[in-house]
Amino acid sequence: MSSPRAASPGRTRLRSEIRPARVLALAARTLSCPTAPYREGAVIAWIRSFAAARPELVLRADPHGNLELRRRGVRASRTPLVLAAHMDHPGFRALRCTRRAGGFAIDALFLGGVRPEFFPGARARFFQPDGDGRLSGDVGTVSARVVSVRPDRASGELRVRLTARAAVPADAFGTWDLPPFRRHPRQPDLLATRAADDLAGVTAILALFDAIDAIDPQRRVDVRACFTRAEEVGFIGAIAVARGQRLPPGARIIAIEASRASPHAPQGGGPILRVGDRISLFEDALTRWIARVGAALAGPTGRRFAWQRRLMDGGACEATAYQLYGYRCAAMCLPLGNYHNMGDRGRTPRIVAETIRLSDLVGLVRFFEGMVRLDDDCPRRSTTDPLRRRLEQRSRRVARELRRDPFA
Repeated sequence: MSSPRAASPGRTRLRSEIRPARVLALAARTLSCPTAPYREGAVIAWIRSFAAARPELVLRADPHGNLELRRRGVRASRTPLVLAAHMDHPGFRALRCTRRAGGFAIDALFLGGVRPEFFPGARARFFQPDGDGRLSGDVGTVSARVVSVRPDRASGELRVRLTARAAVPADAFGTWDLPPFRRHPRQPDLLATRAADDLAGVTAILALFDAIDAIDPQRRVDVRACFTRAEEVGFIGAIAVARGQRLPPGARIIAIEASRASPHAPQGGGPILRVGDRISLFEDALTRWIARVGAALAGPTGRRFAWQRRLMDGGACEATAYQLYGYRCAAMCLPLGNYHNMGDRGRTPRIVAETIRLSDLVGLVRFFEGMVRLDDDCPRRSTTDPLRRRLEQRSRRVARELRRDPFA
């Protein structure tokens, strides 16, 4: 077998170190974390636990609570490969709770993009950390039901009235009252969860780092993870990372998301190389490099590995934010069912679990694995792009044709 450094697109087929059962176990743990904008503590605690159990990794937090996961013993690069995902999902923040006949009325803000017609009658669950600031699953939480929703002029968010049988303290956060994680009993490839966007992205990155020393035993590639907060309310964490220059100016950032599936970007079709979002197109050279990795994984016939290349313009992702601050950015995503828990089947608006395909998730991790192994093929700003080299070589071969009289 060739060494990782010798790997190049279209040549050696290396055995994958990614195990689907391990990815599934990490998905079950990560996707079960309750989270909301500015209330990502359960996810942060899990990532800290993950890193602490692996002495080859080091985790750092910035002053805003964003996390950077790095490898020990790897020489820091000016152009690290950074896989970025956000740790929040649309959710509630309790403002006040008043006693009413038969229970309590909760006034809350909803942070994130869910259409108002999905709220009436939907059930929510509010979480309150224990004395140590920890969340113990769904134990001791309060279930509530939405009775009304209206725009909040001051914040631009939605103001929601809910009823509950127990009191909820001000500033407690809530999620939709959905199963944290479930594998479909008759369709084992289908995973349902209350927050695939973007805990599925977090899962995929953790799964890469779970196997990174087997993938790159020589520790030659400076690959990092960046986990951000409050993406759902305007890329707040990503902007803090960019403004604080937490990453080198030459970093190659790949924003990882779960994005709304569609007929042209179906679930089960493999992970998606996202060429752009609703606002931006992403860097051409990085995007073409990722496409070369996908082609190498797929093999000469294109059948070894399923992947897609699409413009995912149903929403915006953090690559748009990082690009505004001068970073080189590309993006990848998983096809997502029931985006932001808005049921996409039937005529009646209904809050349901988001869904992803396990095969797409495993494929995304294997894509990351290919990117690490083929890191040398990625053009840096100081190097000539491989496509330019090929075009110039052809141009030189036929240059004499241009010197001929076009009217001869």
